[in-house]
Amino acid sequence: MPVTHNPTARLAADHPGIIKLGRAGWFAKGVVYTIAGVFAAVVAARSFGWDTPIDPSQEASPTGAIKEVAHSTGGPLLLWALALGLFLYAAWRVVTALLPGSTDAEGWVTRIGYLVSAALYATFGITAMALARSKTATADGNQKVTDLTARLMDHTAGRWLIGLAGVIAVGAAIYRAKKGLQIDVDDELDLTGFSPERARWTRRLGAIGEIGRGVAIGLIGFFLIRAAVTFDANEATGLDGALRRVATERWGVLLVAIVGIGFIAYGVFCLTTFTRRRLQAP
Repeated sequence: MPVTHNPTARLAADHPGIIKLGRAGWFAKGVVYTIAGVFAAVVAARSFGWDTPIDPSQEASPTGAIKEVAHSTGGPLLLWALALGLFLYAAWRVVTALLPGSTDAEGWVTRIGYLVSAALYATFGITAMALARSKTATADGNQKVTDLTARLMDHTAGRWLIGLAGVIAVGAAIYRAKKGLQIDVDDELDLTGFSPERARWTRRLGAIGEIGRGVAIGLIGFFLIRAAVTFDANEATGLDGALRRVATERWGVLLVAIVGIGFIAYGVFCLTTFTRRRLQAP
């Protein structure tokens, strides 16, 4: 479709700076997922009794990845850069959600998903800022989920809201896994100029990443539903807590490994394609 008849393409053509800033956000997202994936892989390895050079107490989640950056050389500066990137990614998702496009049920669900994603990554950005501004600041993704669940359960409908959140998370997990299995990962990518082999491996990385993300979201949803059913806020936990709980079972270790491999693959996918990202209306 010609640019003159495509509002999304016209926006991208008139404001190329928006695209460049958004792509920086994708790079930051790739960094977070790669580090989080390594920590998830450590959880799986430790469950077999293997020694690892990485501290096994590190939180295997995006929050844990941000905390790891805080402990690295030049931590505060890197955290500010990471926070900026995460905010840019959140802004990219907001812009994408507001673009003119499909107005059917699927389109609205996609838009809502983009806005939820924007809120989530903005929260990660706030966490990075807090750690950058104060050496004593702490962040515990598991405790945040448990505390929020407890506060909601103090209200009459809180238990139902937690259960609904869990069901929505499981639905999102199925959606992500389905995209991965169908290798439907290039809707926001311009792979023009890629060799057939590079394009194929790029899609494979994205597919593995989506499956890993699906399993991770599904685990969080499972424990939210469990918290609602048992009326026990302590059953709700963040990704790290979910991974460590299921890692105590042999079948669970497989899920943790899938998450670790998937997160690393998705991180590499983002890092190697951030310059090829394009605005795509829902």
